[in-house]
Amino acid sequence: MKNKNNCIFNFSRLLVIVCIFLTVSCKEEAWDDHYDQQDSRLEKNIFTVLSENPEYSTFVTLLEQTGYKSQLQTSQAYTVWAPNNAAFAQVSSAILNDPDALKELIGNHISLFSYNTTSNQETLVKMFNDKYIEFINTSGASTFGGINLATKDILTSNGILHTINEVLEVSPNIWGYLNSNESEYPSLMTFLTQFNETVFDEASSVKIGTNSLGQSVYDSVFVSSNSYFKTIGDLSSEERRYSFIGLTEQAYTGIYDIFKDYYSYPVADTIKANTDRTIFSNLNFPVVDINDLNGNLITTTTGNSVNLNSSSISENIALSNGNVFVVNELNYDPKNVIYKPVLYEIENTDRRTIGNATALTIQKRFNRTSSGQFYNVVNLTQNPNAGQTNNYFEVSFSNVLSASYTLHLRFVPVGASKNTKLKFQFSYTDANKNTVVDNIPAIEVNNQEDGEIQIGGTYDIPVFINKQKANSYFVKLKIFVDVSEPELILFDRTFGIDYAKLVPTE
Repeated sequence: MKNKNNCIFNFSRLLVIVCIFLTVSCKEEAWDDHYDQQDSRLEKNIFTVLSENPEYSTFVTLLEQTGYKSQLQTSQAYTVWAPNNAAFAQVSSAILNDPDALKELIGNHISLFSYNTTSNQETLVKMFNDKYIEFINTSGASTFGGINLATKDILTSNGILHTINEVLEVSPNIWGYLNSNESEYPSLMTFLTQFNETVFDEASSVKIGTNSLGQSVYDSVFVSSNSYFKTIGDLSSEERRYSFIGLTEQAYTGIYDIFKDYYSYPVADTIKANTDRTIFSNLNFPVVDINDLNGNLITTTTGNSVNLNSSSISENIALSNGNVFVVNELNYDPKNVIYKPVLYEIENTDRRTIGNATALTIQKRFNRTSSGQFYNVVNLTQNPNAGQTNNYFEVSFSNVLSASYTLHLRFVPVGASKNTKLKFQFSYTDANKNTVVDNIPAIEVNNQEDGEIQIGGTYDIPVFINKQKANSYFVKLKIFVDVSEPELILFDRTFGIDYAKLVPTE
């Protein structure tokens, strides 16, 4: 009896072992089949893998037609987002029959290097046509230029293949769009295109030797550019993302009427030139989400803060390097854009004169907490002369708008033993070049003063004062050390000053 039970137990254990062996063998066979499939793909390049799938025969034909076939057969790593045949049925014959446009379109689906969907991130991918396309992999979803992937992460011997059910059309960049739609933005484009230029492209030129002076000689390539992009940002660059305001003529006229009075000048062309420069240098932003516009100040590429409401945007046009907000009204607050404090750092010698450099000295001192990181020690070492021509220094402001200002001075303590007595003369020219002078009575400045003091009244500057030193129109401030010899018992002739400032009035 005991032996019989032993036989049954051994037989049962044998059956279990056999089943386990068969199961493991089946699983190993299945994984072998899987790896065989993967290995077979890894032995083939992207073009070959595509060629073996009839659903992508149109794309394969166009790869051959545009010359990309040979590249996709090399050992360099690539990523391809391949549209199926049905997708190409939606592409216009005008593009398919235009060799340049077709190459641009096909290049819009191929990039160097490998991009898979396993990393949870948003990536800007540079394509063969030099466009940058968003490849987004977040929350388990993957899109290429906003198009969902049909299949993903097919590994090949020279890169990764993804497939899509749409063709990603080539989008122009902001500058390309503006040039193609010039008639919709006449004043904007008249202003911008005056800065068009042709420049030498060293990166694309081929060095062919050196001349007798040892300088490089190139088979030169020249490209179109625009010098104003140095001010506002390169609207033609595919490597940056901007949001640009498409200023229609209606919007331009409205904002021009608001800004032009700040640039009042006897010459009408000067008013227009200055007003246009201000308007057109404040239309570009690092890329902005339209949902962030309402009530929020955003900063232009030239550093001004403006308020742009989405309700004023009639169209939001998506482009390859950002977007264009088309507006018919632009309600910029001048105080955010142009009507700002005008600061003169006293250490700036460009527009500063001294009555007598022997009698009065100005020494700048470094202090990182000071405006411009410098303040100034002013010292009168001689008695004021009878004509008071040796005891003053004068500064001349620039970029002063035709507007109302108050005058402020910032003083700093410099170790003077007593207070200082100063008097001032503020002067400016009117539209007829007549000089208007305000002699501000003397004030006593505490030797421990550390802050701004307003002097004088409110000044209505009638003419815009630009940066030109030779300009016959001016706004100037003279500061006199008004301490005679008998007064030395009460006052010091040394004081500290940081800056003079014109502050816009409400």
